[in-house]
Amino acid sequence: MVRLFGSLDTNARFSAHSECPLLRGAEECKSDWQAPAANAESIEDRKPRFLLCKTCLHRVTAENARTEVQGKHVHVFCNPYGLVFEIGCFGAAPGCAPLGLPSLEFTWFPGYEWQVGVCRGCRAHLGWRYIAVHGGEFYGLILANLVGE
Repeated sequence: MVRLFGSLDTNARFSAHSECPLLRGAEECKSDWQAPAANAESIEDRKPRFLLCKTCLHRVTAENARTEVQGKHVHVFCNPYGLVFEIGCFGAAPGCAPLGLPSLEFTWFPGYEWQVGVCRGCRAHLGWRYIAVHGGEFYGLILANLVGE
């Protein structure tokens, strides 16, 4: 397993803050054309890479589920208790279960209610589910709590 993301200490207190043969002339395009050498992307490379719960290795989301909210994928926030979280935004996280009723209190994203999100495998805290007041949702997952598959 390799960590995909750097992380902040979540216990820290907040202080301050090449050519393509189709583009060449027709006379150069031959029926015996071969695929580019080993540096080309293979079918295996196009498979989605999954992000797992660091605690139990349950699949949480895929890298291709990354999304931007307020113009960024990664955000750093401090909660009312002074704990700092580095989160990544994902459009879907099937391995993350939302808990409790949605709340607008202390939301980091104006116009979004939040719910705590836990791993469906071991119940470890993975982040939050954000629900737009006018529809739509995303997951803000704590990057330090994820590892790559």
